[in-house]
Amino acid sequence: MDIIHRGLQAYAEKHTTEESPLLRKINRDTHAHVLMPRMLSGQLQGRVLSMISCMARPRVILEIGTYTGYSAICLAEGLQDGGRLITIDKNEELFDR
Repeated sequence: MDIIHRGLQAYAEKHTTEESPLLRKINRDTHAHVLMPRMLSGQLQGRVLSMISCMARPRVILEIGTYTGYSAICLAEGLQDGGRLITIDKNEELFDR
């Protein structure tokens, strides 16, 4: 299901920082091994989360709904030195990820 106009999607992808190797691996692994991979934040959402976190420079972040950790890593990019990321999820099948 396309929610965003394809031209706008292409523009955003062209002008957005690429995924890091770790985020690319999580993205690929999630799509290959996890049911409903569409729940993954993905590159564009991830970059927005990182931007907001970098602007706010939080000391502590609480993420509710970890899924496979993609958004948690994006949020952690803006943490202050010595900051903490607390992330919780009730899906026991994804705990090891």
